[in-house]
Amino acid sequence: MGIFSSINIAASGLSAQRTRLDVISNNIANVDTTRTPGGGLSDGAG
Repeated sequence: MGIFSSINIAASGLSAQRTRLDVISNNIANVDTTRTPGGGLSDGAG
């Protein structure tokens, strides 16, 4: 395995972790949101 393929594997892992942290941070930021994306009130189900 060459150095460039190793760097590519590491970059792929870092990209996946960044996506994971983005999702988590968005969920935390929206924890008290009571509106749906369409603007209506949430019914609490789901």
